[in-house]
Amino acid sequence: MKNSPFFYDDISLEIPEDVYEPREDSLLAAKHLEMKTLSGKKCLDMGCGSGLLAVLMAKKGGAVTAADINGEAVEITRKNAESNEVKLKAVVSDVFSAIDDKYDFIAFNPPYLPDGAGIKGKEQWSGGAGGRDMIGKFLSGLKNHLNENGKVMMVFSSLTGEKEVRELSESNGFSFRVIDREKVPWEELILAEINHED
Repeated sequence: MKNSPFFYDDISLEIPEDVYEPREDSLLAAKHLEMKTLSGKKCLDMGCGSGLLAVLMAKKGGAVTAADINGEAVEITRKNAESNEVKLKAVVSDVFSAIDDKYDFIAFNPPYLPDGAGIKGKEQWSGGAGGRDMIGKFLSGLKNHLNENGKVMMVFSSLTGEKEVRELSESNGFSFRVIDREKVPWEELILAEINHED
């Protein structure tokens, strides 16, 4: 099966069939990444998929690690970085299982749709019964991987439950604020910033 091409500004990606293709959630995160100053910062793209956010962070001067549980996603992220002439490290990792570093900035586009949300055939979408399984796993390990003044940018859906994601963040010792919203069919995408509580 031939990879599908995808273009974002001056970034071009190849995307295999079994790797998450950037959609409205990825593009909402990318739009906000464009505004960030990342030069010299240690950055992590958690759940990198085809590598759009990782490549964008590297283009903005970040020292980037890209991680995904899907080995094919990690491999295509490496190739997409090379074809876009940026350097990054890409690792197979179940959330933080293979990550032993701390970061200044983490981008996270998790599987966030509740089982039964009507989306079939894409395991990349499923976040468990309430849509928060991967988010909870991420937040429970985050303290060991986020620098003191570090920030997380995470996208999820109104179907995931904004109140519940806020409570999950706060119960793990993090502040939570919504920085953008975008209405799409069936749901609202929510972009949140998470950092250590003062």
